[in-house]
Amino acid sequence: LYSSEEVSYVSSELVVRVREKLVEFLSKIPEVSSKKQENVTYYKVKGGFVRKETAWIPSKVAVVDGGSNIISLNAGFLGVVASLGIVVENNRVVERVIADPEIIPPNPSHLGEYETLDQIVSVLDKVREAKVFETALKLLSRKPDLLIIDGPLIPYGALAKVVTNLKLERNALKRYRDAVLSLHRKSSKTQTSVVGFVKRPRSKYLRETLGFKDIFDHVALSAVLNEGEYYPNPPMEVPASPEWFHEVEIVRLIKNIKPKFTFLRMNKSLPPFRIDFGHLTRDYVDVLNYLYATRTRDGIPYVIMKADEEVKITRKLIRELYEDALHSCIVKYFEKGFQMLIPVLPEYGGV
Repeated sequence: LYSSEEVSYVSSELVVRVREKLVEFLSKIPEVSSKKQENVTYYKVKGGFVRKETAWIPSKVAVVDGGSNIISLNAGFLGVVASLGIVVENNRVVERVIADPEIIPPNPSHLGEYETLDQIVSVLDKVREAKVFETALKLLSRKPDLLIIDGPLIPYGALAKVVTNLKLERNALKRYRDAVLSLHRKSSKTQTSVVGFVKRPRSKYLRETLGFKDIFDHVALSAVLNEGEYYPNPPMEVPASPEWFHEVEIVRLIKNIKPKFTFLRMNKSLPPFRIDFGHLTRDYVDVLNYLYATRTRDGIPYVIMKADEEVKITRKLIRELYEDALHSCIVKYFEKGFQMLIPVLPEYGGV
């Protein structure tokens, strides 16, 4: 139904004008960012250093990640959510825990409830994060030395916002909160250290907590942290402030969990990643040192990259799966007339 490569018929003059605007805009960003970085109180940034050699190598590591994507049909938006956990021993995957994938909305008759992409995304995000923590909870029973969430342990503001006010979204938010609390409560009774690895740490709340008013914290810290350095040292506890977390339940969640965070610079070509800490049975420096020692060329620790690869639901994959499912639909309904197929055909513009 579709070519694997997109064919573009955009006006050449329009392309030239868009390019000019992009070149002009992008060329201004480094200068603006540099001026903002000058306002950062560098003298307060006293980071720590990871050790050159790994003193602690966990015998068993569990990593959890989630994935999601959206298909735009004539009948409405359809979301696909998945979560996967892997258990690694001696750099070898010994087990995979695959959560049952979910379709959002679960009932085809509710496809028309989402008028905009933002609405379906808001629900999808909550379900995906809930599934990640539910899968992490299952992995606790494998008794890993270290459990890594590929993503934040600290609840972020976007999850607290209910865009649609539909029962499905409210339930998804409650499901997420319950899963986060369950993981932290149960992990506190184990010998498992729990951390979150945040690749895109764009938290306005945390950056202002660190005193970076006009620039993202990881961008500001990239100007002062060398490879193998981390800041804050020691990791900072997240203030449960109603000023930032307007949802009362999220504030309670932060108070109960008492998560901490720091930023670790993996290599010179990338800004630091944020590391969130939950229950720890090892010194946080041991955990940081392990993550740093197992980093790949892209700066991502090997075990995290492995989980990310296995659960990534790309646009290309979704398109291929959809085409296969659509073919089955065509075989089933074609004799009843083309009108029967219109709802499951892609909305104008393709999948």
